[in-house]
Amino acid sequence: METREKKKKVVELYQKGELSHSAIARELKINKAVVSSWLAIYKYHGLDGLLAPPCKSYDDSFKLEVIHYLIETVESYTEVSGRFNLHSRATLWKWMHLYMTENDWALYHKKRERRDMKKKSTTTTQNDTEKLQEELELLRAENAYLKKLHALIQEKEKLARKKKS
Repeated sequence: METREKKKKVVELYQKGELSHSAIARELKINKAVVSSWLAIYKYHGLDGLLAPPCKSYDDSFKLEVIHYLIETVESYTEVSGRFNLHSRATLWKWMHLYMTENDWALYHKKRERRDMKKKSTTTTQNDTEKLQEELELLRAENAYLKKLHALIQEKEKLARKKKS
């Protein structure tokens, strides 16, 4: 069965309301995460969005918008990737990983311009202020992400302790 046909079948089975995501995945012999991802895209963009070819490249501002949305909400990677029509939650995970691990914030590229050593711009202080504002925004986002991660870890440990009891 072709991928387009599988996507249509997933939507058809989902609309009947009789089967869970896991049951649909078992029936069609595909991964449950894939089914969940497809249904999230369908939820926000309909069948046309689901069947549209995936975008091959995204600009940095879009990536940052998605990452900030993920950090600020409590939605799952699957839900956020569906909302923004990313055909793989792994793409979102990779963006978040780069965002959180790279010292120079790999997703936030700025092309370096050659500077003439003789010219000293008066906008240097303005540029410095803008850079500091951007850094502050990124640090706030990182802090929010780490708080969310810490809360999830604590919840997981709490559940583990309950299971042991």
